[in-house]
Amino acid sequence: MFTFIVEYWQYIIGLLAVLRAYRGLRFFFIKRRITGPGKINLEARPFVIKMGAKKVALLLHGFTTSPREFRDLARYLAKNNISVCAPLLPGHGTSPERLAVTKYYQWVEYVEEQINNLAREYDEIYIVGNSFGGNLALICAQSSPKIKGIVTLGTPIFFRRDKLNRFILFPLLRRIKIFQDKKYHSSRARSLMTKKAWVYQTVPLRSAAQLLKLVNLTKKKIPYVTKPVLVMQVVRDHLIDKESGRYILSKVKSSKRSIITVPESYHMFLVDKYAPYVNREIRHFIEENH
Repeated sequence: MFTFIVEYWQYIIGLLAVLRAYRGLRFFFIKRRITGPGKINLEARPFVIKMGAKKVALLLHGFTTSPREFRDLARYLAKNNISVCAPLLPGHGTSPERLAVTKYYQWVEYVEEQINNLAREYDEIYIVGNSFGGNLALICAQSSPKIKGIVTLGTPIFFRRDKLNRFILFPLLRRIKIFQDKKYHSSRARSLMTKKAWVYQTVPLRSAAQLLKLVNLTKKKIPYVTKPVLVMQVVRDHLIDKESGRYILSKVKSSKRSIITVPESYHMFLVDKYAPYVNREIRHFIEENH
């Protein structure tokens, strides 16, 4: 095998160069096609539930997903007199092509804009971030004195097989492809994401690179977080390394910080069988930190 690679290395490099050029040309035409606002899928629409109280939960959805995953939590919080704002993050809810041209700082700027808008209307803001929504919550935690607490749900700092994927497989793959179809670790996981959430079934690899930049920015911002923090993660997450939660808890400067481990469940445990338990813990956190 090694002899074959040495003998034909020029052809292998040439093939990779052709594939990379094709990828670049294809991405050029993708950018040319994207003009104006995209049409939002009805199932992925943002929503707001206004209650009489002066407290609001800002719900930030995950990477390639949408606010739909928060519907049950939103109804539960509203029943307990907590207003809810679940925005749709840039590049989401429309098409993977639009996500492919979105930069990580656009997500941050958009969340800061949402916080500023809510601060004009509410006295207390609690940010609940699911998966990479938790990264955004931590990055923007100090954006307003009205932010009273942060909840992260399965938020990545380290991924499973992190070094292999980050430094070997991912760099190779993104040089020859623009999109990668999602692979679910079980039929149950696929069913959950179909019934309880609205997600892209294709991941733009350029966007995955932006996600990694967001994770790196999270690491830089965590030491400055002083707001109360609740970290929730599943006991065996197929995507996120369990050290992620411990890292967040050890680096924040919050005087109030805690971690809750959810029993065996899917990465998106917010829509899995322990959702009622997760919802209650989020409500308790909000009520205790007003």
